[in-house]
Amino acid sequence: MKNIKTIALLAMFTLSFGQLKSQDLDTSMIVNGVCGMCERVIEKAAKIEGVSKAEWDSETKILLLSYDSTKVSLMKINKSVAASGYDTEYVTASDEAYNKLHGCCHYRDPKIVKDHESEKKSKKK
Repeated sequence: MKNIKTIALLAMFTLSFGQLKSQDLDTSMIVNGVCGMCERVIEKAAKIEGVSKAEWDSETKILLLSYDSTKVSLMKINKSVAASGYDTEYVTASDEAYNKLHGCCHYRDPKIVKDHESEKKSKKK
């Protein structure tokens, strides 16, 4: 009987420890960008160790994330995206990183943004 109690306590401890060990969180953040090329770069930059999902939408500018908070912080993900040249709602990309983006991805340029918006409207027709 004592062995059964010991095994039960050990099983409960193991299950509890396993739940504490992994802290998967789902969140979203705004990331500036304008096109499919931006999408690929943003998602790749966000998908660092500890991130299980990174999906960016060019229409809404929202990056959906699932990540393990015991392995990576939200700020580290933001910094990784910014290092790739894209501003997030928390971290601004350096001018150097931004200027390395392909010309069509220069989301800070109003003309580029307008061109992409016009292109999207013409595709919807």
